Amino acid sequence: MLSQNGVAGKPRWYGRPRATCVLAECKGRMRDMLSRVARQVIGRGVALIAALAVGSSGCTSAPARPTWRAGSLRGANVLLITIDTLRQDRVGAYGRRRGLTPAIDRLATAGIRYANAFSHVPMTLPAHASILTGLTPPHHGVRTNVTFRLDERVPTLATVLEAAGYRSGAFVGAFVLDARFGLNHGFDVYDDHYAHQGDATTFKFVRRSATDVLKAADDWILQPRAVPHRPAAASGQAPWFAWVHLFDPHAPYEAPAEYRAGRAPYDAAVAYTDATVGAFLDRLRAERALDRTLVILTSDHGESLGEHGETTHGLFAYDATLAVPLIFSSPSIGAGVIESAAAHIDIMPTVLDLLGVTGPPTLDGRSLVGKAAVDRPLYFEALDANLARNWAPLTGIIRGGWKYVELPIPELYDLRADATERTNRAESDRPMREALARALAALTSSSAATSGTPAIDAAAADRLRALGYVGGRAAPADRRYTEADDPKRLVALNERFNTALEAFNEDRRDEALRAFMALLGEGPDFETARTSAATVLLSEGRADAAVALLESAPPEQRGSPQLLARLGSALRQRGDLQQAAAAFERARQAGDQNPDLFNDLGVVYARLGREALARAMFEELLRRDPDAAGTWYNVGILELEHRRTDAAAVALRHAVEADPSYAEAWQALGAATLDRDRVAAIDAWEHAERLRPRDYDLLFNLATVLADSGRGNEALPYLQRFVREAPRDRYARDIQRVEATIARVRRETR
Repeated sequence: MLSQNGVAGKPRWYGRPRATCVLAECKGRMRDMLSRVARQVIGRGVALIAALAVGSSGCTSAPARPTWRAGSLRGANVLLITIDTLRQDRVGAYGRRRGLTPAIDRLATAGIRYANAFSHVPMTLPAHASILTGLTPPHHGVRTNVTFRLDERVPTLATVLEAAGYRSGAFVGAFVLDARFGLNHGFDVYDDHYAHQGDATTFKFVRRSATDVLKAADDWILQPRAVPHRPAAASGQAPWFAWVHLFDPHAPYEAPAEYRAGRAPYDAAVAYTDATVGAFLDRLRAERALDRTLVILTSDHGESLGEHGETTHGLFAYDATLAVPLIFSSPSIGAGVIESAAAHIDIMPTVLDLLGVTGPPTLDGRSLVGKAAVDRPLYFEALDANLARNWAPLTGIIRGGWKYVELPIPELYDLRADATERTNRAESDRPMREALARALAALTSSSAATSGTPAIDAAAADRLRALGYVGGRAAPADRRYTEADDPKRLVALNERFNTALEAFNEDRRDEALRAFMALLGEGPDFETARTSAATVLLSEGRADAAVALLESAPPEQRGSPQLLARLGSALRQRGDLQQAAAAFERARQAGDQNPDLFNDLGVVYARLGREALARAMFEELLRRDPDAAGTWYNVGILELEHRRTDAAAVALRHAVEADPSYAEAWQALGAATLDRDRVAAIDAWEHAERLRPRDYDLLFNLATVLADSGRGNEALPYLQRFVREAPRDRYARDIQRVEATIARVRRETR
């Protein structure tokens, strides 16, 4: 069974369906466990971009009284806390009086708060890329979630601090920041581990609670362990850099019950997150871990909550999602409020300046230590709908309290007089609009944009030719956008699309499919509606219909990397493995950097009998993410298929160490170790059985091996449960055999 998802239990796409795990229907005797495991196939969910966002601006008249200066925190620890989807106006320190954020408010009161701070993009992965690199999206190359990956040659705050002798750990709350997307560069520990998920396809994404994330971070900070590439003594004494990412304010908002009373779901999630942050900081203070630590708190973006017609985030760039809290706090830097504009790109240079560490010479951000820049232009973009649906691209600039949004219907707002951005002054203030348009053009033209899409390598081109396809990327459509393509004109479609996603998540598949098809009826170029409809069809086993739907896309979309990746999945499910491999290769060539394409190709090449190509794909994934449990599992299954049980056992142990909740990996590990180490095999199967108590093939094998190993008392509860629970229409003969085994065990144990 080759896993179709690169990391067990994690979705391949943020806002896209999680990969599924569907075991083959086979008998599962002990004597053929090896071949049964090797034949298993895990089905995979479908591609779709779902998450969206916008912003809000707050200001205050309190005087700034910071006492910080360059180098004043030399050798200090650094704690960066990013709270996903936290609106600036939900933070009490920014004027909100709902009492949702007392812990953050205390941090702000004791530190330096930026009253006008902004994200560069209302999407999680590219926003965090800007936070960690000091670069805007055109320079770091990550423009939206999942299909982009931060190039490992781009310096990050972690790589710079690593070179300065810091030990570093990251603790993230959701799959969208999984190590495979490149933000792990420079971290000694990158904790992106989640419990293995069930088998149902869903458009939700794997996440873990703030409590779980902060427990892992707390342990790492307070219980330093040796860093592999440094002497143990040095690593224990080295200053530390910890990044904590908390996902709880992101939809669906799922706060514990004690936070929900009298609050809207979003506010409850904010209150819960704040409480966990407060408890975390209190623990660190009690241990004196914050005595010489710089704490930075921000959010990646906010949440629209219905403003301007958008429910979540990603479509627009109003301040409901673009404005973010930004707080620096340390016992030695003083306190105050600063009105001048700041942005995510300023975090890295500011931290390095305070620490006295030399950073890369080409950062877009500037250190906030010192005199503020007057009328500094801040770039922003929201390109997800353009990249996924070919709607008009949204870019813009903030300068001197004004915001300009470049779209077919341009927008201009005076943020100081119109904080909710209700009055578009693009026509009434044409001189300001034209000045900001020129400033935006100067910013974009002077920044040689880094493409997040590397050219296809020669080996990939050779593989395409071997599959019967000529290499070469499809030329991009020369599209002129009109007012009909403006997201403001399409926001209702966006909301209907999100409603269809929720219908599917709630297992109302027919309703979801009808909704996606209705959207395609109105706009055949709504690409994510097409790939989402294909997801529904594939989840129902209708591969032929999914292939037909994807192949009927408008001609200008047939070279789309997202559509090709989905077509590859549909062709694989239909059994057209060579065509599936070609579609996946073409998706990579067209620019899809989702690392799961390597996994897709590895799975398909393995099933085509091309072991070397399959192994190369899996090895590349492991180079990028050494703790990818699903990839280790696939390597283990590849070894099992070739009867290399020792090598399989090594790989599968890596898989269960990376993800102890990975039942299929425990099950395969038992098969791999059965002949050489029956005790280890039993232990592995007992782990698997606890995770999959209704897998009656597994239960039969575990019980039988225990009974045949002279461990009848241990076998008896499993044997009895098999007789009691196993479906009789499928296991009638097995039940008779187990009943005989029970009688034998009872005789032997009298």
